[in-house]
Amino acid sequence: MDNAQQCRAKALLCRQQAYLHPEENWKWLAQAERWEHLAETPFILKSEPSKAEPRDAAA
Repeated sequence: MDNAQQCRAKALLCRQQAYLHPEENWKWLAQAERWEHLAETPFILKSEPSKAEPRDAAA
């Protein structure tokens, strides 16, 4: 499952919680909106150098 699908699944869970807990629905709906926003944002993964790669000794 890719990151966008995971974010949308979490947004759906938040909406379900908002339905089940109307006294705190503002909190759950805000969280759902945040997850939807994250689903639309491209993820930039910072890759770290592999430990198998030798470092340049001259640096």
